[in-house]
Amino acid sequence: MRKFLTYGLVLCVAASLSLTACSTGGGGGGKTTDIAILVPNADHGWTGAVLTYAQDKAKQINDAGKYTAKVISSKDAADQIAQVEDLIANKTAKQVVILPYDNTLEGSMQKLVDSKIPFIQFDRVIASVQGSAVANVKGDNQGIGIATANRFVDKDGLKPGDKILIMPGDNSSVPTMRNDGFFTTLTAKGWTDAQIKAIESTDFTGWSRATGKKLFTDWIQAKTPAEISQYKYIFTHDDEIAMGILEALQSSDIDQAKKDAFLNTGVYLATSSGLNEMYSVLKGTHQKDYTAIVAKLGDLFSVTYDPAMIQIAMQDMVDHLDGKTVSQDHVIPVQVVDATNVSQFKGFGDAVSK
Repeated sequence: MRKFLTYGLVLCVAASLSLTACSTGGGGGGKTTDIAILVPNADHGWTGAVLTYAQDKAKQINDAGKYTAKVISSKDAADQIAQVEDLIANKTAKQVVILPYDNTLEGSMQKLVDSKIPFIQFDRVIASVQGSAVANVKGDNQGIGIATANRFVDKDGLKPGDKILIMPGDNSSVPTMRNDGFFTTLTAKGWTDAQIKAIESTDFTGWSRATGKKLFTDWIQAKTPAEISQYKYIFTHDDEIAMGILEALQSSDIDQAKKDAFLNTGVYLATSSGLNEMYSVLKGTHQKDYTAIVAKLGDLFSVTYDPAMIQIAMQDMVDHLDGKTVSQDHVIPVQVVDATNVSQFKGFGDAVSK
């Protein structure tokens, strides 16, 4: 489900040039813009919200009149690589704020370093160039793993060696840090290296609800009811993935005996980001009515990872241009959201109500 249509974004037709993606803000028409903001297209709810927040902040910067800002989106990693290298070659921006598409951007990011163009990395941090960045702005990805492990152990009764299923996002720094925080915390709570290595993981979901739904369905269908009942802890890396699990459980794609085995186990389901749909599930107001499924879960919680953080990254670049001190390692703290406190949080995307 592509939420970006609800965010009022204007769809563009990709052209054949390297800087082809949709863009907003100042500095167009061959002019050199002060700040170029490079982000992926809205391929799921979180990136759609990032794009919207970036456009809003760019408008604020342009309206202020001191600097120009331009948002450039990319359809895939190759497109973003071309955008970075075009920007370097043609000197179309003086500074860059970038959410790297994935780790294949490493070579292009090194070229950006060599070009002496100041840059800020947001969310996905390419480790080899982070020391050269003005700032590396991200949510506390390790904190998500830490908060999840602590919740599983301290509230949900997780013991060393219990079976866990992880559903990761992609091959970037984000899932790596989330898992690192998770594993490090379990180690501190008595898990052995062998027990950590035995934790099961699906293939990368690509942050996709549809892929998460399919991977979960394939996983559960491949196991017997007795095997399924041994898994009480599932750590997904994003609310879209968790929504895919809920959709799978409400569908007819899973054998009823296996579905019953899963639901009767009292699974503890962890996720993150802050999708309004997940908050609607926690509130019991989702129009698809997941209340019967949630009632069977032992726990359901989401750890915050606010897409509005892109505006913090952009403000850091404005502050840098103004000569202010900017923290190179700018980490935004996380919080655990569940049914008891969800009313205190603002999600992103559509609020889905009955």
